[in-house]
Amino acid sequence: MAGKSSQGWDGAKDLRGDLAELSLLASLPAPWCQGRLEPLGEGLTNCNYRLTLPSGRSGFLRRGHPDPVRLGIDRATEWQLYRGAMGQGIALPCHHSDPASGLMLLDWCDEPNWALSPPPPDEQPRLLAEVLGRMHRLPVPKVVMAVRAHAKGYRDRLAQVPGWLPALERALLASREPDDCWLPCHHDLNPANLLGPKPWVIDWEYGAAGHPGFELASIVRTHDWCEEQQRQLENCYLEGREAAHKLLNGKGFQAEAFLPWVDYIGLLWGLLMAEQQTGPDYQALIDKNRQRLE
Repeated sequence: MAGKSSQGWDGAKDLRGDLAELSLLASLPAPWCQGRLEPLGEGLTNCNYRLTLPSGRSGFLRRGHPDPVRLGIDRATEWQLYRGAMGQGIALPCHHSDPASGLMLLDWCDEPNWALSPPPPDEQPRLLAEVLGRMHRLPVPKVVMAVRAHAKGYRDRLAQVPGWLPALERALLASREPDDCWLPCHHDLNPANLLGPKPWVIDWEYGAAGHPGFELASIVRTHDWCEEQQRQLENCYLEGREAAHKLLNGKGFQAEAFLPWVDYIGLLWGLLMAEQQTGPDYQALIDKNRQRLE
């Protein structure tokens, strides 16, 4: 009986999954509603699929998390930035979008991300300077991602605050980060979100108005750049562009002021993830960012 019950339960789950996929397909415009879905895995926020038409053409289909507000995601702002990024040639063409549900259907891209196949290190600053230049031509969103409030949101969700954290964060929280420049920012330009040598930029969920110094500091940390690569990006961004100097109020990116904020936010995120599930990668992330802040 146990075996029969288990098979029946598994069959019911499969049936629900099939019905959900059929409903998802039916919500898409032609010809995509005639395609076949192949699940690509379910992360913390979204469900992703490869959608293949009878002709062989493929698309990438994302079904967003049902409660994006809890995750700090503003779908309207994401779509505003994504639509602008398409116009600037840094985001893949989108064939269908429903910001209310977080549904997006994009061109399929076979090019590997930079985590798997990065461009030569001396080319990366120029390529990302071009990405930032194009992004900063977009209208500034009304939604703002200020690092202090963002970090507080993570810290407030910790079930247990490590005894060493208050002393570690005291100096940073008593400091004042630059707040003199707000531009359209992606806020997660890590190697996994950059496809091919162009590159195409994906995963705009945390896009908002932000300080460009935090954007650059995040790039420096997630790409493990040296100071010379950071300077190369700044020089490429500013070279021959008076408008770029004006965008930054003549002060440059001020990325150095945001490096500890990137480390602090990375530390808090690692602590949150470690509370939810065990894994050596989270502890390594915690140890790395803690060491940087000490």
